[in-house]
Amino acid sequence: MNTVTVIPSESMALIREGWNLLVEKLGIEKATQFVVLLERGKGDSVQEIHDYWGNANIEEIHQRVLAWKTEKPTNREITY
Repeated sequence: MNTVTVIPSESMALIREGWNLLVEKLGIEKATQFVVLLERGKGDSVQEIHDYWGNANIEEIHQRVLAWKTEKPTNREITY
């Protein structure tokens, strides 16, 4: 069974701001490690990563992250 979580746009803005600050201060690798440490003990992270990225290689993931960074934020709610 798939679960969909709706995150209000105000919360999403805070999440985005926090992530950007983490990346700015720690770099992408350490920021990711930090977030993973916070999420330990919840579900199967390997499966979650696979579900999110699929079979994408590192270059494809990099391109997606770059594309995401250039998108203009919207005022809509985002679902996961």
